Amino acid sequence: MSKKDVEPKAKELYVIHQLTLAEISRELKVSTRTLQNWKAAGEWDLERTRLGTSESYCHHSLFDIVEIKTRRIKQDELNGVPVSSQRVADLERFISAAEKCREYESKAPKKEKSETSPEERQKIAIKKAKEMFGLCPKS
Repeated sequence: MSKKDVEPKAKELYVIHQLTLAEISRELKVSTRTLQNWKAAGEWDLERTRLGTSESYCHHSLFDIVEIKTRRIKQDELNGVPVSSQRVADLERFISAAEKCREYESKAPKKEKSETSPEERQKIAIKKAKEMFGLCPKS
């Protein structure tokens, strides 16, 4: 695998999946020093913090998913792997949801600092995202 293939995957594992650099190093067979350099250059900590603590950056997370899904579809096409219409439809749904989140966040009144923990806010955001995409029933 080339750097252009490994670095985005490493970033995904660090930012979204909250793995440590040591865990990523073992999984992707990349030195921790290389990961540290990528992390510093790409400001992964800032994105990880924003993902875990902010209620108003849902669209950033969704656009990150769009980027990952787009990259994977492109790679499959380059490798001659057929891309199902369902994968394309899923990508379109994520794009639409991200645009709606961005629109809502730009208009929503700013809240005072939340008393809910970052972990609890993350659980709530995941539940809302699953409801939005029809992955679980609304409560």
